[in-house]
Amino acid sequence: MTDQEAANDINEDIEKMMTLWRNELNAPDILNYNNDLVVALLEQIKNQQGYIDSIGDDRGNLTEERSFTNKLYQMEIDRLRYVLASYLRTRLQKIERYSKHIVKTTVYLDRLSEKECIYAQQHASLIATHLNNTALSRIPEEHRVLDSDGMALEPNLDKFVFCQSQEELGQVRCDDRGAEFVQVREKDRHVIRYRSISNFVETDQVFLI
Repeated sequence: MTDQEAANDINEDIEKMMTLWRNELNAPDILNYNNDLVVALLEQIKNQQGYIDSIGDDRGNLTEERSFTNKLYQMEIDRLRYVLASYLRTRLQKIERYSKHIVKTTVYLDRLSEKECIYAQQHASLIATHLNNTALSRIPEEHRVLDSDGMALEPNLDKFVFCQSQEELGQVRCDDRGAEFVQVREKDRHVIRYRSISNFVETDQVFLI
Protein backbone atom coordinates (compact mmCIF):
# COMPACT_ATOMS: atom_id res chain seq x y z
CA MET A 1 0.00 0.00 0.00
CA THR A 2 1.36 3.41 -0.99
CA ASP A 3 1.53 6.37 1.41
CA GLN A 4 -1.30 8.02 -0.52
CA GLU A 5 -3.49 4.93 -0.23
CA ALA A 6 -2.77 4.74 3.50
CA ALA A 7 -3.64 8.42 3.90
CA ASN A 8 -6.89 7.89 2.00
CA ASP A 9 -7.80 4.98 4.28
CA ILE A 10 -7.12 7.09 7.37
CA ASN A 11 -9.22 9.96 6.04
CA GLU A 12 -12.04 7.56 5.21
CA ASP A 13 -11.93 6.11 8.73
CA ILE A 14 -12.02 9.60 10.23
CA GLU A 15 -15.04 10.53 8.12
CA LYS A 16 -16.81 7.32 9.20
CA MET A 17 -16.02 8.13 12.82
CA MET A 18 -17.43 11.64 12.48
CA THR A 19 -20.67 10.22 11.09
CA LEU A 20 -20.82 7.56 13.81
CA TRP A 21 -20.27 10.22 16.46
CA ARG A 22 -22.96 12.59 15.13
CA ASN A 23 -25.45 9.73 14.83
CA GLU A 24 -24.77 8.61 18.40
CA LEU A 25 -25.06 12.13 19.77
CA ASN A 26 -28.42 12.73 18.11
CA ALA A 27 -30.09 9.32 18.30
CA PRO A 28 -32.34 8.78 21.33
CA ASP A 29 -31.35 5.11 21.59
CA ILE A 30 -27.93 3.45 21.56
CA LEU A 31 -26.59 2.45 18.13
CA ASN A 32 -24.37 -0.39 16.97
CA TYR A 33 -20.80 -0.22 18.29
CA ASN A 34 -18.15 -0.26 15.55
CA ASN A 35 -15.27 -2.00 17.29
CA ASP A 36 -13.06 -2.35 14.19
CA LEU A 37 -13.25 1.35 13.44
CA VAL A 38 -12.54 2.42 17.02
CA VAL A 39 -9.56 0.05 17.31
CA ALA A 40 -8.17 1.22 13.96
CA LEU A 41 -8.42 4.89 14.93
CA LEU A 42 -6.84 4.33 18.34
CA GLU A 43 -3.93 2.64 16.60
CA GLN A 44 -3.65 5.53 14.15
CA ILE A 45 -3.67 8.05 17.00
CA LYS A 46 -0.90 6.12 18.75
CA ASN A 47 1.23 5.96 15.59
CA GLN A 48 0.65 9.58 14.61
CA GLN A 49 1.37 10.83 18.15
CA GLY A 50 4.65 8.92 18.11
CA TYR A 51 5.58 10.55 14.80
CA ILE A 52 4.65 14.03 16.04
CA ASP A 53 6.65 13.55 19.23
CA SER A 54 9.70 12.35 17.26
CA ILE A 55 9.58 15.48 15.07
CA GLY A 56 9.31 17.69 18.12
CA ASP A 57 12.26 15.96 19.78
CA ASP A 58 14.49 16.43 16.74
CA ARG A 59 15.47 19.98 17.70
CA GLY A 60 18.35 20.15 15.27
CA ASN A 61 16.11 19.77 12.22
CA LEU A 62 13.03 21.48 13.61
CA THR A 63 12.57 24.47 11.34
CA GLU A 64 9.84 27.04 11.87
CA GLU A 65 7.87 25.51 8.99
CA ARG A 66 8.16 21.98 10.36
CA SER A 67 7.19 23.19 13.82
CA PHE A 68 4.08 24.88 12.44
CA THR A 69 3.12 21.75 10.47
CA ASN A 70 3.68 19.62 13.54
CA LYS A 71 1.29 21.79 15.53
CA LEU A 72 -1.36 21.36 12.86
CA TYR A 73 -0.95 17.59 13.04
CA GLN A 74 -1.21 17.73 16.83
CA MET A 75 -4.44 19.73 16.60
CA GLU A 76 -5.92 17.12 14.28
CA ILE A 77 -4.93 14.28 16.62
CA ASP A 78 -6.40 16.17 19.60
CA ARG A 79 -9.64 16.72 17.65
CA LEU A 80 -9.89 13.01 16.85
CA ARG A 81 -9.20 12.11 20.49
CA TYR A 82 -12.04 14.42 21.53
CA VAL A 83 -14.46 12.85 19.03
CA LEU A 84 -13.62 9.32 20.18
CA ALA A 85 -13.92 10.24 23.85
CA SER A 86 -17.24 12.00 23.24
CA TYR A 87 -18.54 9.02 21.28
CA LEU A 88 -17.68 6.55 24.03
CA ARG A 89 -18.91 8.89 26.78
CA THR A 90 -22.25 9.38 25.02
CA ARG A 91 -22.72 5.63 24.79
CA LEU A 92 -21.93 5.19 28.50
CA GLN A 93 -24.44 7.89 29.40
CA LYS A 94 -27.14 6.07 27.44
CA ILE A 95 -26.20 2.76 29.05
CA GLU A 96 -26.47 4.28 32.51
CA ARG A 97 -29.79 5.93 31.71
CA TYR A 98 -31.40 2.88 30.13
CA SER A 99 -29.45 -0.02 31.69
CA LYS A 100 -32.53 -1.80 33.06
CA HIS A 101 -34.22 -1.71 29.67
CA ILE A 102 -31.04 -2.58 27.76
CA VAL A 103 -30.25 -5.74 29.72
CA LYS A 104 -33.77 -7.03 29.03
CA THR A 105 -33.70 -6.21 25.33
CA THR A 106 -31.66 -8.48 23.06
CA VAL A 107 -31.63 -5.92 20.23
CA TYR A 108 -29.86 -3.40 22.45
CA LEU A 109 -27.50 -5.89 24.05
CA ASP A 110 -26.36 -6.93 20.58
CA ARG A 111 -25.42 -3.31 19.85
CA LEU A 112 -22.95 -3.09 22.75
CA SER A 113 -19.30 -3.96 22.90
CA GLU A 114 -18.33 -6.78 25.24
CA LYS A 115 -17.16 -4.32 27.91
CA GLU A 116 -20.28 -2.18 27.49
CA CYS A 117 -22.48 -5.24 27.92
CA ILE A 118 -20.74 -6.15 31.19
CA TYR A 119 -21.03 -2.55 32.38
CA ALA A 120 -24.75 -2.40 31.55
CA GLN A 121 -25.45 -5.59 33.50
CA GLN A 122 -23.40 -4.42 36.48
CA HIS A 123 -25.03 -0.99 36.45
CA ALA A 124 -28.55 -2.42 36.29
CA SER A 125 -27.74 -4.79 39.14
CA LEU A 126 -26.28 -2.03 41.32
CA ILE A 127 -29.29 0.23 40.74
CA ALA A 128 -31.68 -2.61 41.59
CA THR A 129 -29.75 -3.41 44.77
CA HIS A 130 -29.60 0.25 45.80
CA LEU A 131 -33.31 0.75 45.19
CA ASN A 132 -34.17 -2.36 47.15
CA ASN A 133 -31.96 -1.40 50.10
CA THR A 134 -33.10 2.21 50.30
CA ALA A 135 -36.77 2.03 49.41
CA LEU A 136 -38.41 -1.26 48.50
CA SER A 137 -37.34 -3.06 51.66
CA ARG A 138 -39.60 -0.68 53.61
CA ILE A 139 -42.64 -1.31 51.41
CA PRO A 140 -45.01 -4.25 51.93
CA GLU A 141 -43.96 -7.13 49.70
CA GLU A 142 -47.21 -7.16 47.73
CA HIS A 143 -46.53 -3.61 46.56
CA ARG A 144 -42.96 -4.13 45.42
CA VAL A 145 -42.72 -3.85 41.64
CA LEU A 146 -38.97 -3.62 41.06
CA ASP A 147 -39.11 -6.19 38.27
CA SER A 148 -41.98 -4.52 36.51
CA ASP A 149 -41.17 -3.55 32.91
CA GLY A 150 -42.94 -0.27 33.52
CA MET A 151 -40.12 0.82 35.85
CA ALA A 152 -37.49 0.52 33.12
CA LEU A 153 -36.79 3.86 31.46
CA GLU A 154 -36.86 3.47 27.66
CA PRO A 155 -35.48 5.67 24.85
CA ASN A 156 -38.07 7.98 23.31
CA LEU A 157 -38.11 6.76 19.72
CA ASP A 158 -40.77 9.32 18.84
CA LYS A 159 -38.32 12.16 19.43
CA PHE A 160 -37.97 14.48 16.45
CA VAL A 161 -34.50 14.52 14.87
CA PHE A 162 -32.75 16.35 12.05
CA CYS A 163 -31.52 14.03 9.33
CA GLN A 164 -30.09 13.92 5.83
CA SER A 165 -30.69 11.09 3.38
CA GLN A 166 -27.76 9.67 1.45
CA GLU A 167 -29.90 8.16 -1.31
CA GLU A 168 -33.40 8.08 -2.76
CA LEU A 169 -35.69 6.37 -0.22
CA GLY A 170 -39.08 7.12 -1.73
CA GLN A 171 -42.09 7.39 0.56
CA VAL A 172 -41.19 7.06 4.23
CA ARG A 173 -43.96 6.58 6.80
CA CYS A 174 -43.82 9.25 9.47
CA ASP A 175 -46.63 8.23 11.84
CA ASP A 176 -47.66 5.07 13.70
CA ARG A 177 -50.91 4.64 11.77
CA GLY A 178 -49.29 4.69 8.35
CA ALA A 179 -51.49 7.58 7.27
CA GLU A 180 -48.72 10.12 6.73
CA PHE A 181 -45.72 9.77 4.44
CA VAL A 182 -42.87 12.03 3.37
CA GLN A 183 -40.97 11.81 0.09
CA VAL A 184 -37.27 11.35 0.84
CA ARG A 185 -34.82 12.10 -1.97
CA GLU A 186 -31.04 11.95 -2.00
CA LYS A 187 -29.43 14.74 0.08
CA ASP A 188 -32.85 15.83 1.40
CA ARG A 189 -32.93 17.15 4.95
CA HIS A 190 -35.92 16.56 7.19
CA VAL A 191 -37.16 16.96 10.75
CA ILE A 192 -38.90 13.67 11.46
CA ARG A 193 -39.68 11.20 14.23
CA TYR A 194 -36.63 9.05 14.89
CA ARG A 195 -38.73 5.89 14.81
CA SER A 196 -39.52 6.53 11.14
CA ILE A 197 -35.89 6.52 10.00
CA SER A 198 -34.07 4.48 12.66
CA ASN A 199 -33.58 1.51 10.33
CA PHE A 200 -32.11 3.80 7.67
CA VAL A 201 -29.68 5.22 10.22
CA GLU A 202 -28.44 1.72 11.02
CA THR A 203 -27.84 1.00 7.31
CA ASP A 204 -26.09 4.35 6.68
CA GLN A 205 -28.82 5.46 4.29
CA VAL A 206 -29.66 8.37 6.59
CA PHE A 207 -27.31 10.43 8.76
CA LEU A 208 -28.39 12.43 11.80
CA ILE A 209 -27.27 16.04 11.94
